[in-house]
Amino acid sequence: MTWQQTIDVEKMFAFEEGHDAGVLEGIRESARNFLKEGDSPEKIARCCSLPLAEVLALREELSREPVAQ
Repeated sequence: MTWQQTIDVEKMFAFEEGHDAGVLEGIRESARNFLKEGDSPEKIARCCSLPLAEVLALREELSREPVAQ
């Protein structure tokens, strides 16, 4: 494999890694929004394919945020 091919492969993996991280952050943001709407953590975990513990942690984070006026 040439040096350029190695760089191209590394770029591809870096892109995929960044894409996956962005998708996960989007799913977490959706879960936060559902929590704000009052949906149950169990339902959110099922629908967003997140572990219940993660949804509960997001709910805890939201409870510590200042209330917007």
